[in-house]
Amino acid sequence: MAAKPKHISSKLLTADENVLIETRTSKIKHMTGGAFSLVLMAVMLLVAYWNSVFTSTKIPYLSDILSSTYGWLFTIAFVVLAGLFFLNFLVKYLRWISTLYVMTNTRVITKKGILGRSYEDMPLGMITNIDVRQSAMQRFLGYGTVTFSSQSGVRDDVVWKWVPDPIRARRMVQEAMNKRQ
Repeated sequence: MAAKPKHISSKLLTADENVLIETRTSKIKHMTGGAFSLVLMAVMLLVAYWNSVFTSTKIPYLSDILSSTYGWLFTIAFVVLAGLFFLNFLVKYLRWISTLYVMTNTRVITKKGILGRSYEDMPLGMITNIDVRQSAMQRFLGYGTVTFSSQSGVRDDVVWKWVPDPIRARRMVQEAMNKRQ
C-alpha cells in the first residue's frame, strides 16, 4: 500500500518511511474562485478588444465609448482588470499546489507555503484523537477537516483542512496506528 512520494521531497522522509497518503486540499477551495477569475479575465479581454475582433457587431454604448477619443483609456482599464483577474487565478493555483498533506507509516505531515515553507508533523504514536468535521455541504462535495490531537499538550494539533474524502484519510491513519502497536 506504500507509494513512492509524488509531491513531497524524499529528503524529508527517513529511509524506513513509506508514504501512505499524499493529497492536496480540495480543488473546490481554491480553483472554483480561480476558474471564475479566468472567466472574468476572458470577458474583460473580449470587452477591451470588441471593436477590433467583431467589426460588424456593435454593442450599444460600449462600441461608441471604445471608438471615442478616450477609448484607449477604457481598453487599458479592461486589460489591467483582465491582468488582475489572471493574477488572482495564479495566486489561487499556487496556494492549491503549495499545500500538501502526507501520511507515512510513522507520522502525519502538513507542508504549506508558496515562497516560504512551513512543515508541521506529528508522529503516529503521539496521536490520541482524530476528529473529522464535515458540514452537509462539505459531505455533498466530498471534503472536510481532519484534526490530529495529542494528549501531551506539548504539541499543537495538526489540522488538515479541505481534505478530499476525510473519512478515508482518518481510516488510513487509524490502520497505520494499529499496525504500529
